Amino acid sequence: MPETRGVDGRLAALASKVDSKIYYLKDVLVEYMDMKNVVAEVAQERERFLNEQHAMVGNDVVLEVMKEKLEAADNELAAAKEEISRMNKELEFVKKKLRDSEAKINQAEQQIGVAAELVQPRGVVKISVEKQNHLPQGLMADAGEIELTEGHQNEGLVTPNAGQTSGALVSKDDDLETVREELIKGFLEMDSGGRKLGIKEMGELNEKVFQAACLAKLPPEEAGSASYDLYSLWQKQLSDLSWNPFKTITVDGNCKEIVNVDDDKLQGLQRELGEDACKAVVNALTEMKEYNVLADRSIAYELWNYKEGRKATLRECIEYVFNQVRQLTVTKRRKTRRW
Repeated sequence: MPETRGVDGRLAALASKVDSKIYYLKDVLVEYMDMKNVVAEVAQERERFLNEQHAMVGNDVVLEVMKEKLEAADNELAAAKEEISRMNKELEFVKKKLRDSEAKINQAEQQIGVAAELVQPRGVVKISVEKQNHLPQGLMADAGEIELTEGHQNEGLVTPNAGQTSGALVSKDDDLETVREELIKGFLEMDSGGRKLGIKEMGELNEKVFQAACLAKLPPEEAGSASYDLYSLWQKQLSDLSWNPFKTITVDGNCKEIVNVDDDKLQGLQRELGEDACKAVVNALTEMKEYNVLADRSIAYELWNYKEGRKATLRECIEYVFNQVRQLTVTKRRKTRRW
């Protein structure tokens, strides 16, 4: 039919036109991709050029930063040298005091030996002096271990040189106390965080015990403020000079004053927060009495071995200070070699 042939012809023409458009679009797409690649290459080249330009401009800034770092390192090195010098002076002072103490102890031993020989026929004077090992450079390991034990003496017995010997020992104790005070002063100036040895404030109430007790009894959101309030309250109670919760007991025929755990306030604290909180207050009172600060309810400083939970000996503290000086010296040498 003529109409059918006319439609087929138009469809064929339309299909041919569509195919030509598709080929044209493909060519355009290829040209677009080529142009895109060229633009990308130009952009990369431009970025590289700008980076090189910025690098050249920034050289002065880099050099200035390096100069500042070098100056900071020099300042740090100078500060380390000053710290080492200060610690060396303190160590020299400690060594001198300990050498003087050692000499006085040796002199006292000789005098005591003579006195013991003279007294032996009528009475016996027993004196035991426990010596410790020596640290390097002649330092005494721990010169605080002197015990005097008197034997039986007849009434009216006079010991030759007894006054002189006693004076030497008293002088030795004074020297050791001076060394101890200097060590405490030095440790107070140091950061004690995380250290094995440091300073413990004797008579200070343990706040962590109150925090733990409140956390065990109250919701976490309330425990913080409650523990702070209770801790502050008992700090104030400990400072109250009118509160004297002590009693006297007899031990082996000797009178001894101890904390009265049956005190009404202590019993009330134990009922409210438990045994640990009560024990913390008792410990603070006991330490105040031991260090003779009950009169003003202040705190006393003590050299303390935190790792073992006890008082630190002079030997431990001096060895610790020596190690700190060695570490500073090694650090100084490394920085000197680096620069």
